[in-house]
Amino acid sequence: MGYVAFEFRCVLELVCLTTVALGQPGAPQALNVTTEVLSDFFVAEGESDRCNAADVVECIREREYWEIFLFCLFLTLSIVLLMLCGVRVGVGIKPPPPRYWTASGLRSLFNDSYHREVDMSDELCEPVQRLFNYTTAADCMGKGQDGKWATHKRFEVLKVIRIENGHQWSNYRRTVRSNVMPVLQKMRAMARLSPPFCKYTQDSLTTLDSRFRTLQGDVKVKQFLDSIGLDSGRNERLLFHGSPGKGARDSNGCILFNHDEFSPVHAIKHVGFDERLGNVKGMYGAGTYFGDMCSKADQYAGRYNSPTNPQGSVGEVATIFLSRVCLGCPYFTQQSLEQLKRPPCVQGHFDLTLYWNQDVVQGRPWNQKFAPTTFCVCKHPRFDSVVAGTQVDGKPRLYREFVVYDNVAYPEFCVTYRRVL
Repeated sequence: MGYVAFEFRCVLELVCLTTVALGQPGAPQALNVTTEVLSDFFVAEGESDRCNAADVVECIREREYWEIFLFCLFLTLSIVLLMLCGVRVGVGIKPPPPRYWTASGLRSLFNDSYHREVDMSDELCEPVQRLFNYTTAADCMGKGQDGKWATHKRFEVLKVIRIENGHQWSNYRRTVRSNVMPVLQKMRAMARLSPPFCKYTQDSLTTLDSRFRTLQGDVKVKQFLDSIGLDSGRNERLLFHGSPGKGARDSNGCILFNHDEFSPVHAIKHVGFDERLGNVKGMYGAGTYFGDMCSKADQYAGRYNSPTNPQGSVGEVATIFLSRVCLGCPYFTQQSLEQLKRPPCVQGHFDLTLYWNQDVVQGRPWNQKFAPTTFCVCKHPRFDSVVAGTQVDGKPRLYREFVVYDNVAYPEFCVTYRRVL
């Protein structure tokens, strides 16, 4: 244990040198005492193995150098405490990335200026393929206004890329932490303000949970979902978002994006989702839309074959993002919410400006959907997202839709797949 005595000597010398540097009145005495102490229980270099911690403590007891020892101990503990506080403050300012990222580590605690696209195909192609299989509704494909062009019925996963973007991740985690209250906490507030709304929301959440739990039946999918550590307390889910890439065509067959850097796929990889670009004429307003079925997201992943191709959409290679989406406490709707810019409050109050809005194309105008007292300016807590079921405006819908109106989504996995029969 000679190294203990050696470390104590180093700390003692550091204290004395610091005292001299600061010009303290007791500097000469401290140096004299230090010299005496060192000569008493520190031996020459090469003989340190004959000195152990017991010798140091015994010498301190006999010579009564407790003040020096306690001061050294206090200094050491203070330095450690300051380091821990610095790390804690740093984490609060810049959230750490997931531990399984290649960018994780001490360096990433203070730097988020990185963007990496890590090929995870060897590890994740199988569980992601299984996830796609479970969330493909073949009987719904080729139907509906947005998906009637599709002739394929299945998907073959070709590549899985993990997006490690420091700025995106930090912004996402900060927004979630500051804007999304834990679900149970918000439900307690809702129970006080509006018990009927609370019961309806709780029942809807239970139904939604059961839908997601069915995916846990597959061992590979469960291991994958468990490995990424979703925040269940804030209702964080892994949802699908389709986006067109290089070579995508419009309905007339004209190519929209000749270069990858001009495509929405490239923008999402490097910048993320931006709810400010949402169209207020969307069925649920100006938000970012996601699905719990990959066949729903596929409708928006672009068309790539020529309209005259006899195979239709079969053989096309497209892209879907598997994204972390923090739904928080969602507002479950059976009405279209065109022109909406943020969810209602937990008592069901919508923004007052919507009452006079007559720009609705889908469904009825706002002042016919809800009672006049529904529109007001209030300070109640708000829902965090909107979830639309399979019955909207009295008409059946093929898929559920999930909409967020803030930076509470992160595109962690970019999946390249082929459309097949």
